[in-house]
Amino acid sequence: MEADVDGTPAIAIPSEDRTLATLTHLSGLMGYVIPFGGVLVPIIIWMVKKDAPLISAIARQAILLNVVVFALVCVLVVAFFTIILIPAVILGGIVLAIASIALPIVGAVRANDGVYYRYPVVGSNP
Repeated sequence: MEADVDGTPAIAIPSEDRTLATLTHLSGLMGYVIPFGGVLVPIIIWMVKKDAPLISAIARQAILLNVVVFALVCVLVVAFFTIILIPAVILGGIVLAIASIALPIVGAVRANDGVYYRYPVVGSNP
């Protein structure tokens, strides 16, 4: 059995749930295509599949990641208005953009491989 980065044993996703788990991770990226889609699509998946703990946990992670990214973007916009913090805002924006795109993609790839992926900081266990 594989182990996560922190050394805990990885949670296996059953083969019948792998496609939905992959799509649930990627549903967090819908906000870039449809306004509020990054939150609405995972909420719908969470409500429909609340009896499946792994899918529910992945949907909660996608929702929380999008809410945290939105809050940090708001903080960065406010910080941009201070002349001194502009370099930090630019660096923070780049890091935030990379993380908000990379985490769902990594999670989708891991889910497709049958391994539950817990997002750093905002992730939750089923």
